[in-house]
Amino acid sequence: MSTEPRKITIDPVTRVEGHGRVTVQMDENGRVDQARFHIVEFRGFERFIQGHPYWEAPLLVQRLCGICPVSHHLAAAKAIDQVYGVDPEDLHPTATRIRRLLHFAQVFQSHALHFFYLASPDLLFGVDAPVEKRSVGAVALEHGDLARKGIQMRQFGQELIKALAGKKIHGIAAIPGGVHRKFMPEERDYFLSEEGSPSVDTMIEWAREVVEFIKDYHDKNYAWLDSFASYPSGHLGLVNADGGLELYNGRMRAIDAQGQRTLNDVHSDHYLKYFGEGVEKWSYMKFPFLRYLGRKNGWNRVGPLARLNVCDHIETPLANAEL
Repeated sequence: MSTEPRKITIDPVTRVEGHGRVTVQMDENGRVDQARFHIVEFRGFERFIQGHPYWEAPLLVQRLCGICPVSHHLAAAKAIDQVYGVDPEDLHPTATRIRRLLHFAQVFQSHALHFFYLASPDLLFGVDAPVEKRSVGAVALEHGDLARKGIQMRQFGQELIKALAGKKIHGIAAIPGGVHRKFMPEERDYFLSEEGSPSVDTMIEWAREVVEFIKDYHDKNYAWLDSFASYPSGHLGLVNADGGLELYNGRMRAIDAQGQRTLNDVHSDHYLKYFGEGVEKWSYMKFPFLRYLGRKNGWNRVGPLARLNVCDHIETPLANAEL
């Protein structure tokens, strides 16, 4: 029996890094006609940084986000390096190491936030758990040790960011051609020792525990995990000269859904040669795609899954063993 078209709205969507809602438009037969995930995404940064001194760009664009400002800060800094006349690959080794350490701290705290704060309620209580259990608060009550480790792992990353950039959020680290300040021996020793907070060795051990947890969880729940949000796509990420996982400064590599190479370790200077950017009237975002494959077949996923899928190995032994 046909009915009047109706719209289902889920507002707000919780446990996302930002604000979002979902709208589902049903047709007269009760079938889904259109589904949209709405994110407050307008920023306008490309426009309002125009006219500012070039060295201000790394400070301004990090305001894109309160979760991952370091990523935007360093991306802009690398661009400004080249405006300044210095290729990011030719920076002083110490400056490069400090920038890399800052970026690794960002990745560490961001992944801890996602896993422990946003994903763990579903993993621990199941996707059909009552509403009152779908939060990190419930995790803290019933899995106190896990919640404590999650909080301290994120804190470790944020404290390292603060040591390098002056603040946990929206700090100052990279300047044209280098970095703002040194990382002093006493600051380094603080993160290597167990005085006051868990050390980097403890962070590594806890990270290994999380890997074992998720492997065991997958063994018990593979029936739905392996089909959830699983769809064919390309993958795009950075690799180093040896094809290893790269997070800060590497070459772009892409593969298709069958694992075949579609972009072979290209320098970011040639981005516009290989990539086009589509636009849609319903979004402020751009939609990059490999030009020679076209927009329909040339789009790629990016992020943690893509990074692991495109690389041949990981430089650190423990991570490489798990890969």
